[in-house]
Amino acid sequence: MPTVRPVNAFTRRWLGVLFSLPLAFSLLVFSLTLASEHTDVSLLRTQNLTSCAEQLNALANDAQAGERGFLITGDERYLFPFQQANAILPAQIDSCNHVAEERPAAVRKQIAAATALVQQRFRQVNDVLAVQNAKGFAAGVEAMKAQNSQSTMNQLHRIIGELERQFAADQSRYLEKQRGLERNAFIIFVVGTLVLLLVMFWLYSALLSYLHARDAATAELQRMNAELESRIEERTRDLTRANEELQQFAYVASHDLQEPLRTIISFTQLLESKYKGQLDEDADEFIGYIVSSARRMTDLINGLLALGRLRKAGYATAPVSFDDLLREAEIGLQASIRESGAEVKADPLPALVVDRVQFAQVFQNLISNAIKYRRDEPPRIVIRARRDATSWIFSVSDNGRGFNQQFAERIFGLFQRLHPRDVQGTGMGLAIARRILERHGGRIWAESKEGVGSTFYFTLPLSLETTHTPQPEAVGAGAKSS
Repeated sequence: MPTVRPVNAFTRRWLGVLFSLPLAFSLLVFSLTLASEHTDVSLLRTQNLTSCAEQLNALANDAQAGERGFLITGDERYLFPFQQANAILPAQIDSCNHVAEERPAAVRKQIAAATALVQQRFRQVNDVLAVQNAKGFAAGVEAMKAQNSQSTMNQLHRIIGELERQFAADQSRYLEKQRGLERNAFIIFVVGTLVLLLVMFWLYSALLSYLHARDAATAELQRMNAELESRIEERTRDLTRANEELQQFAYVASHDLQEPLRTIISFTQLLESKYKGQLDEDADEFIGYIVSSARRMTDLINGLLALGRLRKAGYATAPVSFDDLLREAEIGLQASIRESGAEVKADPLPALVVDRVQFAQVFQNLISNAIKYRRDEPPRIVIRARRDATSWIFSVSDNGRGFNQQFAERIFGLFQRLHPRDVQGTGMGLAIARRILERHGGRIWAESKEGVGSTFYFTLPLSLETTHTPQPEAVGAGAKSS
């Protein structure tokens, strides 16, 4: 039969590893994304620094071109680029210094040197223009030659060239790093996708296998259930047939057994009446034994038949007053009650839907036992009933011989007797009472103390109540005697 195997510890660990792979790949991609963003920021800063250096160089070139064009031609239009450059120079210098703040100290030093040279070149131009305004163009040209402005520009071009080469190398390195990160991210994406596809395929295959095994197990279970039901039906038919045959045999056997027993009893009694006193005392005693044993055998057979009839009895549908049942039991035991001087007291009892004949027998068996197993004093029997949350609890108490509590379960077995043969009985009354109680959904038990008396309890479910059942507070309010 196919079986659905339970998930063991190894499988759970393997599933945990598989489901952790997407998280691992996500963390790797996230790390690469952060590294790529960091590289982008560094590349942007480098590009900004390159742009700043180029702007500084362009401003210095504009200042020099404006100066020379104006001094050569005298046309003030050549001063317009210089004037514009002079206006934006402070802001440009501040921007370059701000961009260079997070760069290495060497780069900051070169940027500071470049801005100083640019500022120096602008001061030179302003000085030349001031001389030209005061003394004329010739004096301005001489002042320009005297300032050695070309040396300043050469130093500026050299520093700017070094910065551009350094920034170009940095940009190349960042771009290469960017390409490496993108390549790794692509590889991780491809590998992660393949792994996820493999995981999904494995899960799909495992799910198909599980569903197939489950369907096969279900089909096998249904087949086994059908086979089991067929076997149960066949066994039930066999047991029913055997039970019917056994009951038929019991009835036939009991009838055939009772005939010779009645003959034995009849002829033994005739023998006793005709020859009593004519034979010796032993013969009279032996005749008594024969009659007593034959009657006991008859009682045993009748008890077995009564026990067998319980299985075939129908279920009651009408309420029965337990007060009436008790009266019927007392009528059946009237001779024993009168002979023993027994006193039976009972509280008001409820009305329940039970088998009338069987529960009259239950009361009769319990009261009969209390009378049989009495002490020297007259029996005192008290019957009570109380209602709890789930059932009615009945009790039958007496002041008889009692018994050892360790035998409280044994007395409900067939043919079980705790007292010697001086008391007549078959040992079947309590077994029959238990069978009747269980058939009605109840139970029976006993509590006893030797030399003090016994109390037999039995319960019946509340589902057997009727609308006319006395309320719990009414039960026990009064007492009657018979």
